[in-house]
Amino acid sequence: MPISRLTAYKIWIANLINSPYVNSPGEFESNYISFNGKEISRVNIIATVVDKFVSEDNSYVTIMIDDSSSQIRLKTWREDTSLLKNINLGDVILLIARVKNYQNEIYLLPEIVKNVNPNWEIIRKLELLKEYGKPEFEVGKVEEIITPSTQITETLKIEEISFSSTNLRNELLNLIEKYEEKLGISLEEIKTELHYSIGDMNNILQELIKEGQIYQIGEKYRLML
Repeated sequence: MPISRLTAYKIWIANLINSPYVNSPGEFESNYISFNGKEISRVNIIATVVDKFVSEDNSYVTIMIDDSSSQIRLKTWREDTSLLKNINLGDVILLIARVKNYQNEIYLLPEIVKNVNPNWEIIRKLELLKEYGKPEFEVGKVEEIITPSTQITETLKIEEISFSSTNLRNELLNLIEKYEEKLGISLEEIKTELHYSIGDMNNILQELIKEGQIYQIGEKYRLML
């Protein structure tokens, strides 16, 4: 039986660490953060690296990231430390990670980590403002300016960005997962299954590729392992 791939949700770090962590009763069920009616076991975050630690034997590497709402730690062990090998202080990264809890600390277990253009951090803030509003800041946390300046907005042409439908994103991910045993699904096959415009589907497929959630080989789209 194929393992269901959990959605990697976009979320403010502050909302992630300030929401209840739920231990699932089932042996094979994932624990999750309960936020805004969602059970969040995996996240998709863009943030800046503000700290890094490497153990003497290189068997344990962590980084601290900040998205202007709060900070959270990524932890890796043994062979997984290679995910953070080329990540340095000041880098803006996109990551797909699982949410974990140890001794009341919420942390992230990364699956995919890659450097991105700093402008993507601004775009992500706008996406989160659109979906959730301002984050729930920690007590004592100074609210940084979230809305970009007019100059940055004009440079990025933010007004031209069309934010993808969460429903369409999830439907595409679920459909691509469904076709994993057939080594992927083509755009023609997607068209027969989903009733959205080709333009919208193409845009979101490219967005998912950039985020590292899927990849394209030939005419087929497949999930990133």
